[in-house]
Amino acid sequence: MNTVERMRQVLDSVFEGEIDSSAIKETDNLKSDLEMNSIAMLYMVMGLEEEFEIKFENSDFANMETVADVIRAIEAKL
Repeated sequence: MNTVERMRQVLDSVFEGEIDSSAIKETDNLKSDLEMNSIAMLYMVMGLEEEFEIKFENSDFANMETVADVIRAIEAKL
């Protein structure tokens, strides 16, 4: 399973169907397209940290605007 598929599983688990993870594209903006607020992003990041066994720094959040940004951040930590 690749990074995108694993990220989709995390989103399904964390948001319990509120986000249609199958429709997510790498170009989607977390705030405007996926309608994530800061709390939702925090939950997403916590789920990703657990799934990928990584740790994000606060500074990593500043660079996460799109799904592609999140994927790059994950892969940089692996």
